Amino acid sequence: MENKDMPFLETIYHLRTIEQIILYNKMTKVLSKEEQETILFLESQYENEMLEYPGQAPDFDGEAALWGAKTIYFAAQLLLFRDHKVEELYTFLPDFKGEIDAKAMLSADLCLRFLPQIILELKRIDADDLAIPILEKYMAAFSYSAIGFDVVSETVNVDIVFSNPCLKQLYLNRVVERKAEKTALIDSVQKELLAGFGDYKHVFWNEL
Repeated sequence: MENKDMPFLETIYHLRTIEQIILYNKMTKVLSKEEQETILFLESQYENEMLEYPGQAPDFDGEAALWGAKTIYFAAQLLLFRDHKVEELYTFLPDFKGEIDAKAMLSADLCLRFLPQIILELKRIDADDLAIPILEKYMAAFSYSAIGFDVVSETVNVDIVFSNPCLKQLYLNRVVERKAEKTALIDSVQKELLAGFGDYKHVFWNEL
């Protein structure tokens, strides 16, 4: 896809298909048409991924998916544009206004899974960047996307995750795949992991 008139959509398409982010020479607003096209694209991506989800997958949440896409889009642009005050940052990086549940967490993860790398890059450039605590707050709320990256507290609340069987299993699988030790040592997570390992803990994760 090459659409210079829709830089947001083009960026999200590249992110999802080849895992590359596009940086532009100015911060631009996202057009309503781009939003709708991006939601449709992300919904198709979600439908492809959910074919491999365990059990009954939560419905797609277009609002959460769009919010996640906008968050990573503007966070990436902030790697270049660094002269914003904190109140201006919330214009580009607003809070999620919907309910954070299983469908929101999985839908937002389509793009938020790439956000920890951007946070780490922001820290490398300037550890005092005002955008970092804002983005880390979002990572704590959408903890599925932060697994394996040292960007949130190990005391993150996983009640929402464990309230849905599909998300719960995906969460535990990602913890094991990424050997996310800090997350694995959360009491409730460790208990579930050890129960799942049974007598084969030495095979899956002997160090845990």
